[in-house]
Amino acid sequence: MRLAEPLAALSLITDLALGKPAETAIRAGIVATCLTERMGLGAREQRNVYYATLLRSVGCTSTSHEIAALFGDDIEANRKARALGDVTLGAVARMVIDLAGRDLPLVDRVGLLGMLAIRGKSLAVSGVIAHCEVGARMAERFELDEEVKLALEQVGERWDGSGYPRHLRGQALALPMRVAILAHIAVEADEAGGSEAAASLVGRLAGKLLDPNVARDFVADARALLAESSGPDPWGRVLALEPDPKLFVSARALTNVARGFADVVDLKCPFFHGHSNGVARLAEEAGRRLRRPDSELEALRLAGLLHDLGRAGVPTSMWEKPGPLSVAEWERVRLHPYLTERILTRAAVLSPLARLASLHHERLDGSGYHRGVKAGEIDLPARILAAADVCHALTEERPHRPAMTTLESAAELQRMAAAGRLDREVVAAVCEAAGAPRPRTRGQYPAGLSDREVEVLRLLARGETKKEIAARLHVAASTAHTHVVHIYEKTGVTSRAAVALFAMEHDLLRD
Repeated sequence: MRLAEPLAALSLITDLALGKPAETAIRAGIVATCLTERMGLGAREQRNVYYATLLRSVGCTSTSHEIAALFGDDIEANRKARALGDVTLGAVARMVIDLAGRDLPLVDRVGLLGMLAIRGKSLAVSGVIAHCEVGARMAERFELDEEVKLALEQVGERWDGSGYPRHLRGQALALPMRVAILAHIAVEADEAGGSEAAASLVGRLAGKLLDPNVARDFVADARALLAESSGPDPWGRVLALEPDPKLFVSARALTNVARGFADVVDLKCPFFHGHSNGVARLAEEAGRRLRRPDSELEALRLAGLLHDLGRAGVPTSMWEKPGPLSVAEWERVRLHPYLTERILTRAAVLSPLARLASLHHERLDGSGYHRGVKAGEIDLPARILAAADVCHALTEERPHRPAMTTLESAAELQRMAAAGRLDREVVAAVCEAAGAPRPRTRGQYPAGLSDREVEVLRLLARGETKKEIAARLHVAASTAHTHVVHIYEKTGVTSRAAVALFAMEHDLLRD
């Protein structure tokens, strides 16, 4: 299996999360690769630029929760931030005043704007750090070159040294990220105003945000480079341009790639952390108890990991809304299985899973979504995945309800089966699988984490402050601070999102 294919699919997810037109990252990958050919770079450099450009935004969901808390619709906020072009203090201030807390009462909104005036810069830097740490960790998980990992650690840096988090300047920036940033800016400017507008913007940013030498090479051939990415099939074009030697992964490694996809999407909201991995594990075990063949068990595992990819296209504020959704919000939520299907259909290696993954919200009586199909069109694997998704979700806390116990969730599944919404035999297998003992016991945690540190890590991953953690665990604030410091030291990260990703990777979120 060529690694480029699933990574191109992953770029479609980040386009969704950022509110970009579909295939923006793929078009950027085409521009970047063609530009490096014209620059005469070697094969290894071209390959690193190729992957860094496709994955430039892979850490974007790491700050969705925080952006939604401040601005409401995180997708709209990201879209407006990109429209600013080269960010200036005045432009950022106007955007913040326009978006921050606009649904809050006036007194609360004034307080929020005052807090942002004081802490806005530190919050922005924290967001950049989270994006960088998650991106670098994904490069490791996909076993990409160290230069790609280094590049993804520099998403927020600028050529003139005014970027974050390390204020790197000039040649200290990894070449793959210098080219990737330019390619993304150029493609978005081309989509908005054409190739002349793209060349003009790149020229203005040369020596500031962008490497002036790379910018000069782009401007000299902007029309042709952008035309390369504007054909009828950007997907096929970007796969054809993957530099040699191409990277391949085994079929067995596809599970690791799928788990990376799942974690990127589950990072979008603390309530979802570990959800996809848990559904995959539960669906596979239920299938095993129903004596399904090995090929079907593998499909259940992979579809469980990938079933919620479309969530990236729904604003985090809707997933985190404590009250009932409006009709318009509910319609947008109902689209996410459709988006999952469309993403998976694009990649030949993932397309066999598309229909199964997209059926996870269908019900036997036709009351599900997005198709609204009935029992005759829902095969056994889809029935298993749907029941596993419900079972696992019920045992997770949500903004509108507390988490259920395993027994409570089993009772709810049985009621749904009695009402004709879920398959009775499947529900029995899923409930049995959900009650199976977990393999890890206390005291066997990764990175030398103690039992108490894992308790703190779970709360930290959900976005709770050290003060809130101290109150919940009935310990002094200084004690909670010490635990947090030790967790960061042991896990090797410094942001909430990266801690959450570490917890998902090591299955630490559920007791």
